[in-house]
Amino acid sequence: MRFRATDFLCRKQGKDVVTIHTEMAEWLADITTVKQIDHYLALVWRGLAEGALRDQEAQELSEAAHSRRSLLQVARETRLPPARTYFSKRPKSEQSRHQAASGSRCPVRWARKRRLGDMAALPPNVRDRFTEGERAVLYIVASDSRQHGSCGSSVKEIGDRAGVGATTVRNALRRARHLGLLDITERPQWRARHLPNLIKIQCRRWLAWLKKFRPNLGLKFCPTGFKKAASSGTYGNEQKGGQPSYSRTGGPSGRFQRFARRKPPSG
Repeated sequence: MRFRATDFLCRKQGKDVVTIHTEMAEWLADITTVKQIDHYLALVWRGLAEGALRDQEAQELSEAAHSRRSLLQVARETRLPPARTYFSKRPKSEQSRHQAASGSRCPVRWARKRRLGDMAALPPNVRDRFTEGERAVLYIVASDSRQHGSCGSSVKEIGDRAGVGATTVRNALRRARHLGLLDITERPQWRARHLPNLIKIQCRRWLAWLKKFRPNLGLKFCPTGFKKAASSGTYGNEQKGGQPSYSRTGGPSGRFQRFARRKPPSG
């Protein structure tokens, strides 16, 4: 226990009643036995007698100590660890894990996860270490790595493309990093929102598997619901032949000539 009987003498050293009350409230969270509760109450009433605490502060600390005593007694009877916080806890759901996991799902995302999880983007030696949803996540990472050299998508983007949630994406990346398959680099920014982590494949066996057995990984895959944008016939500031539409007249014809002279202005 961190407090002693001589701690109430600190009022003479410059501490006010509010500071002592705050410290006593913090000390109460460290109590783990009923015997310490009795000693704590004795210190509270002694502080009231010495003037270190007022009646209101002593009453609040006493009520909190009695509540802590009841929690410790319940924990002793049920053989549970004592509560470490006074914040309200979320009530326990009456549904089982199977009932909670069998809720309504988006059929499109579910089918996408099943399809990508069976594409064997992982080598056989580590395939069984991941679930179906985690294999779908690693398929997206491997696809981006094949096309761009690394994966710079956010957790939400990877989850939407793989048809899983953000928790499954984090679990897959954490486990793959622990197994030495991926190298994740954080990209913080000063006074701005951090950029998505840069994910690269560092396992040579995985790279050899993608090169030998999955050479076109991700190049022909298009998720359901996405369409390739068609050309609208406009070319912005360039003409159809690639020449800028705002080029001045009177200049040298053909390609750019380094020492070509322009016609001097008239007048």
